[in-house]
Amino acid sequence: MQKLKKSNFIIYFIFFILFLFFLVYSFDLNNWRFPYYVISSKLENYQSSKSGMFWDDIKTLNDSIIFSDLDLIYNKSLSDYWYIEPQISGLLGNVNEYFSKNYFLNGILSNNIKFKNFFTRQVVITDSRYYDDPLYPWLKNRGISARFSEAFLQFNFNCGFLRAGRINRNWSPFADRSLILSNYPYSYDGFELALFSNFFEFRHFFTAFPQENISLDLDIDGYSRYLTAHSLNFILGKFGSIGFSESVVFTRKSGFPDIQYINPVSVYFTTNTNGEGSGNLMLCTQWKLHPFTDKIDLLGQILLDDIQVDNNGPQDMEPNHWAGDFGIVARNILPLNLKHAFSLEYRYCSRWLYTVSDNCSNRGERYTYLGKSLGYPLNDSDSLNLSFLFGIKKQIAANADFFYSRIGENRTSSYWNDTKDSTKTPGALGYRIEPKFPSGVVQRTIGFNLEARTYFKGYADASIKFCNRWIENQNNITNPFKYSPIVSASISVHYPLLLFNFSK
Repeated sequence: MQKLKKSNFIIYFIFFILFLFFLVYSFDLNNWRFPYYVISSKLENYQSSKSGMFWDDIKTLNDSIIFSDLDLIYNKSLSDYWYIEPQISGLLGNVNEYFSKNYFLNGILSNNIKFKNFFTRQVVITDSRYYDDPLYPWLKNRGISARFSEAFLQFNFNCGFLRAGRINRNWSPFADRSLILSNYPYSYDGFELALFSNFFEFRHFFTAFPQENISLDLDIDGYSRYLTAHSLNFILGKFGSIGFSESVVFTRKSGFPDIQYINPVSVYFTTNTNGEGSGNLMLCTQWKLHPFTDKIDLLGQILLDDIQVDNNGPQDMEPNHWAGDFGIVARNILPLNLKHAFSLEYRYCSRWLYTVSDNCSNRGERYTYLGKSLGYPLNDSDSLNLSFLFGIKKQIAANADFFYSRIGENRTSSYWNDTKDSTKTPGALGYRIEPKFPSGVVQRTIGFNLEARTYFKGYADASIKFCNRWIENQNNITNPFKYSPIVSASISVHYPLLLFNFSK
């Protein structure tokens, strides 16, 4: 018995050591640097991966003209290290934007260890908003609510990496959002493979969602839920990148996943439409191109959900559901002595995007995790945004935005067959005639936004925001346009120098 205990201890100790040594060259997306990271992606054509289609973390900006001193750790040119960064943030405003609260407090502790080709990162977040978030599924009665937003292991090799664990993923040409896999839901564990060269970049991801809190994903029959996704992007040199992605949320009663969907080099579309496997399939094409000059980016994603090749099948008569996210960025086109960019973006999400028929909802095949969309937060909506942003003296950034948006009554939790303004076609399971877009009582918002932010090296940063906005039918309740301005300020303090150097 003593021998067995000793053997178990050795196994656990080896696992612990392996857990501690994991490779990273970057910071997590929850970090205070994230807004500067998004701004830099527009001002300097900066990107996180070779193709510009994957935004998992915040790379070093040492080669940037703006924000060049954002990452003090990289100024030390370390190869192996143990790095810890604590962060405390707070925001105060005049409008109840955060689950009926005018403020929130947030604490983050990030632990990073790099050794040779191995890396590990753990990020713990505690946030006052968890208490009021109806989709926060874990305990709220312990005095403090916290969660691991990242906890993963990674092994890097010359042309890719293998990763296991929890990480925030954003598969998109846009640094802050994605239609197919975004960092909007609470992060989840999985296995990921990346391969890349000078002309392509490939990712494959697989996860099994936990059984707890399955009612948030409308699974009432005890099915096991899985998500698998892969993306192949072709790098066109100085002209940018273009690629294709697929993802499937599928379920199994037995609890064992479908090998056909785990297969990284199969085509989910063929498997799904041929009836070899069932699930909620998403097809996506994405691009980031600068065909004229590197001062102009053309960015976009088009997502197809429940694509119908024809309407001959008794359950294939609903129209295609789709979304599009389109943008153009023009940088440094004016004779100004500062980095600047104009951007114009339009996003459309059709009414039944990410949802499935009632029968599939009962099997848990909605494109959600713990009640939150795996892609964009909303369906049944569109928005237009025109912005001008600039950076000053390497540590100051500001932007001005004009925006217009519409949000219908549907949500990713809506049922196909519970809609008041639709009729069911006989013989077509779950089919509804599409009403006007957006549906029902439409919330419309128009406004003008000003925002500025600055930081003092890695120790503190602050932002202030003033937004003039007019809202009609707020929360999809009939009301005339009302003026509802936002004034908010945030401050964050952090310490980036808890560093132990393993390098010789």
